Amino acid sequence: MKTVFALVGMLAIGVCFAQPPVQVVPVDPAPKPNLVRNSSFEEVQNNLPAGWSWDVRNTQATVAIVSEPGAVGARCLKFTSTTPFAPEQYALLRYEGGVPVKPNTVYTLSCRYKTRSSFVGFIGGGQNWRVRLLLENTNDQWKTAALTFATRENETQFDLVIVIEAPTDALWIDAVKLEENPDATPYVPAEAISQPLMAFAPLPSRLYLAERSWQAEVEIFAPQPLPNAELSAQLGRQRVRQRVNLPAGASKAVIRLPEPRESQTTLRVSLHAGDQPLAIEHPLTVFTRRQAESRLKSLQSRLPRWQQQLEQIRRKGQDVAYPQASLTILQEFVGYVADDLRKGQIERAFAQLDEMDAMAARLENTLRECLQGARMLPTVPRYITSRVAIQNASLIADTEDPLTRQRQRRPVFFVGFGHFGQVRRDIEKFPLMGFNLIQIERGVWDFLPEPNKISRQALEEDILPAFERAARANVKIDFLISPHYMPEWVYQVYPHLKQPREGFIKYSLFAPESLTVLREYLSVLLPALRRQPALLSLCLSNEPVNRESPESPLHQQAWRRWLQNRHKTLITLNSRWQTQYQSWDEIPIPTGGIPYTEWLEFNADALADWHRQLAGIVAEFLPHIPKHAKLMSWTFLNDRELYQGVDPERFAAFCELNGNDAFNSYIHDQNAPWAFEWIRNWMAYDFQRSLKDAPIINSENHIIPDRERRRVPPAHARAVLWEGAIRGMSATTFWVWERTDDPQSDFAGSLLHRPAIVEALSHTALDLNRLAPYVAALQNQPFEVHILHARTDLAVQGPEQIIPRDNLYIALTMLGVRVGFVTERQLLTGRVPETVKRILIPNVQYLSDEAVFALDQLRQRRGVILIGVGEPLLTFDPYGRRRSTRPPIQTLERNIEQDPVLLARKLEPQLQTWGVARPLRLLKPDVDQPAWGVAYRTAPYENGYLANLCNYTHQPLTVRLVDPQGNPIKATNLLNGSTVDGSITLQPLEPVLLKW
Repeated sequence: MKTVFALVGMLAIGVCFAQPPVQVVPVDPAPKPNLVRNSSFEEVQNNLPAGWSWDVRNTQATVAIVSEPGAVGARCLKFTSTTPFAPEQYALLRYEGGVPVKPNTVYTLSCRYKTRSSFVGFIGGGQNWRVRLLLENTNDQWKTAALTFATRENETQFDLVIVIEAPTDALWIDAVKLEENPDATPYVPAEAISQPLMAFAPLPSRLYLAERSWQAEVEIFAPQPLPNAELSAQLGRQRVRQRVNLPAGASKAVIRLPEPRESQTTLRVSLHAGDQPLAIEHPLTVFTRRQAESRLKSLQSRLPRWQQQLEQIRRKGQDVAYPQASLTILQEFVGYVADDLRKGQIERAFAQLDEMDAMAARLENTLRECLQGARMLPTVPRYITSRVAIQNASLIADTEDPLTRQRQRRPVFFVGFGHFGQVRRDIEKFPLMGFNLIQIERGVWDFLPEPNKISRQALEEDILPAFERAARANVKIDFLISPHYMPEWVYQVYPHLKQPREGFIKYSLFAPESLTVLREYLSVLLPALRRQPALLSLCLSNEPVNRESPESPLHQQAWRRWLQNRHKTLITLNSRWQTQYQSWDEIPIPTGGIPYTEWLEFNADALADWHRQLAGIVAEFLPHIPKHAKLMSWTFLNDRELYQGVDPERFAAFCELNGNDAFNSYIHDQNAPWAFEWIRNWMAYDFQRSLKDAPIINSENHIIPDRERRRVPPAHARAVLWEGAIRGMSATTFWVWERTDDPQSDFAGSLLHRPAIVEALSHTALDLNRLAPYVAALQNQPFEVHILHARTDLAVQGPEQIIPRDNLYIALTMLGVRVGFVTERQLLTGRVPETVKRILIPNVQYLSDEAVFALDQLRQRRGVILIGVGEPLLTFDPYGRRRSTRPPIQTLERNIEQDPVLLARKLEPQLQTWGVARPLRLLKPDVDQPAWGVAYRTAPYENGYLANLCNYTHQPLTVRLVDPQGNPIKATNLLNGSTVDGSITLQPLEPVLLKW
C-alpha cells in the first residue's frame, strides 16, 4: 500500500534513519461510514455551518467558524460562554432534521475537541437527550472522545446537539461522527469531497522527548488515489520530504523526525498532489532529556553551598527549621528526578524541576537575607519523644526549643505520611523536613502464617526496628493492626467465615471466630509494643464497612436476632412495619421502605459492636494507648452511603481518638464557587468533634486524587492541613509517601512526585507547631450553633435533608460561626452537651417521639432555641406515622433549596438575636454586607482575640475587619508578623492567623 520514491534532506539534519522518514500505513480499524454531513464544518452559510442551527437561548454563549491548528480540514467550531451553570440554562447547536437511525441498533458518537475549562457541556442527543458525551478539560490539547449507545425500539431519528451549559473562554469542536458500530473508527466525512483532508493524530503542544528522535502521525482522507504525492514535514530549520502513493479513503502517515534544536517551534506538514497543496501546522514546545539533565546538574551543584550557608546561619543562633526543610526536600528530589530521567519519565522530571527551581530561588533568597542580617528566622519548638496526653481536641507532648534546649509540654501537631515501605526508609529524614508522624501496618498473616504456628519475623525484623528508629528520631507511629490481612488457612478451619462481602474485610463479622483469631495475633503483637515510646495510637481497621451478602446465613440470623431484641414480638413488628409476618425466619434482608431504615441501624450496630470487641482486646494489652478506626468520612453524612454501616457516633463510645480517612481535592475549574472540596471534609470533622470532644486523626489524608496528572498548587496542600487543624485535626498522615512508574497505580500522581506540595506541607507543619497554643485555642472553642442529624430521616429523605443542611453549614461557616451537630441518639440518651444553645432543624421530617420530646425538654428546661428550615417539620415518627403535635420551632426559611448566599443574609441578623458572640465580622470592601468566600473562626485569647481566616475561592478577596460596634480592627498576622489595619486582601487558599 505504500511506495517510497525519494528521500531528500536527511544529511542536512545530521540524523540517519534506518527506515524511510515517512511511511504511509492503512488505518486500523477501517473507518465506518459517517452519518453526519458537514461534520468538519467546511461548508458555511450565514456565518454558521451549513445544515446546523444555533440557539443562544438564555445565555451569553457564542459560536464561530474558525481556522485552528489541529483541525481536520480548514475549519472547526469555537464556542465561548460567560453564563454560569444553572438548571435549564444552556445554548445549543442542532443538526437540522436529525440523523436517520435504525431502532434497537448500536451506534458510536465521536468528535475531536479541546478546551481549558473543567466542564463545558456535551455533544449528544437522542430521545430526551439521554446520550451525553461530556466535554471536559483537555488541557488545551485536541482529544478524540467517543460514546457508544443503543437506539430505542421506536427511535428512527437521532436529535444531534452540541450543548453549552457552563462558562468557557474557548471550546473547539471538529470531526463529528455518528456511525453504526460498537466502537469509534477513524473520522471520514459523510459527503463526497473534492479535496483531501489532513489532520494531526492527537499531538500534544508540549512535547517531551526521551530519545534523539520521535515520530508524528498524520491522518489523511483522500477522495481519490493520489499517486506520486509529495509529503513533507518541516520542524524549525529541519525538513524531511518523501514521495508516496496515497490510496483513496483513510490512511495514516507516520513521520520520523529528529529531536528539534529549538524549544519553541512549529511542525508543518504539507501534501502536494495536483495543483492545490494542503498544509497543516502544529506549534510545539519541546522538552528534551538533555535540557532536564542540564537543569538538574545546575541545581545539584548548588546543594553543598546551601548546606554550608545553613550551618553558618545555625552558628549565628538562628533556628533553620524552614530552610532546612526546603533543602532536605530538594536533596531528596534531586535523586528522584535523576531516576526519572534514567527511566525516560521526561514529563514528570520537568514538572518536578519547575517546582524545584522555584523552591531553590526562594531558598537562595532566604539564606542570603539571613546571612546579610536582613531576616530573622522564627523558632519552632520540636516534638521530643515523650508520652502524649489528650486534652479536648489537642495532643499535649514534650517539646524542645532548638536554640535554648529548654523543654516544655505544650500542644503538638503530629503531621506525616503513610503507609508502606518508603516511610520506613525515611524515618530519620522526616524531622529535617518538619514531619513527626508515620502510619505503618502489619496484619494477621504476618504473625499466624499457618494453624498453630506463630511467626515473630515481621515483629523482630520490621516493626520493632521501625519503632526504635522512630523513638530516636522523635517521630511517632500510628500503627494499623490491619485485621483484613487474614491468612487463607482461617477460612479452611472456619469455612462459614467466608461470605460474599465488599470492602477490605472479607470474612463475616456476624460470627465470633474472627475475633478469636485476632486475639491470638494481638497477643503476640501488642505486648511487644507496650514499652515503645514512639507509639502514638493504634488504628483498629482500614476503611471499615459492613457490606455482606443478603444471602449470608450469618447475616440473616443476626438480623432476626436484632429485630427480636428491638420489637420483642412479631405483633409489634407487624404493627410498625404494616406487614403480616408469621415467623421471624420469614423476614429477609430488606432493600427498601421502613424495614430498610431499621436494617441500616442494625448494620451500623453490627459493625460498631465487632469493633467494640476488637477494641476491648486491644485495651487488655495496651490500656493506655489511644485507639481509633480509619472511618471513611464521606460515608458519615451521605444518604447513599448509609448502607456501609459506618456511624462515627457508635465508634466514639470505645475510641479515644476521632479517626477518619478523608479527601479534599483541588477544584481545577477556575469558575467553580470554591477552590477545594472543603464542605464535606470540614463537616465530617465537626460532626465527629460533636460526638466526642477529642482530637481528629486523619490517618489517610487524601489531598490529590489517585492518578492525577495535573499540577496542584501548593496553597491547596497548605490550606487542607492548616484548616483541618483549626477544626480539631491534631494528627494526620497523608496519602501517600510512595512513587511509581505505573500510570494505573494508586500511587501515580502522588505527593511524592510533587516537591512543592511536600514543601507546603512541611512549612505548614512547622507553622502549626510554632503557633500551636494559638491553634489549640481555636480548636477548643465550643460550637455556637448545632444542626440536628437524624439517620432515619436522612435515609428516607436524602437530598431533602442534605440540601438545607449543607447550605446552612456553608452559610454559617462564611459568617464565622462554629457549626456542630446534635444527633437523635444524643437526644434519646440524654447526652446533649451543656454547650448546646441553638439547634437548627434542616427539614427533618422523620424523628422518634422520644427524640421530639427531648427537643421540647431542651427548649423548656435549658432554653435551647429550635430553628427550622422547611415547613412543616418533624411530621412523622420513624415508621411513617403522622405526628399530631410538635414543639414550637422558629422558621428561618421555608424554601429548603435556598441558596447559601441568601441564607447567610437571613442568618446574619438572627445571630445577635440568638446570642451568638461575634467579636469579628468580615464585610465587603464598599458596603456593610457580609463578605462571601472567606471561612473564619475566632476565639478569646488572653486579653484579646484570635481569628483564623482563609479565602476558599479561586480569586483574591479583599475584606474589612470590624468589631461588634462596626469599628475597624487592627491586628497582627502571627504567621508572618505583618500588621492588618482594618482590611486585608486574602489570596486563594492562603490562611491568615490574626491576634488583637
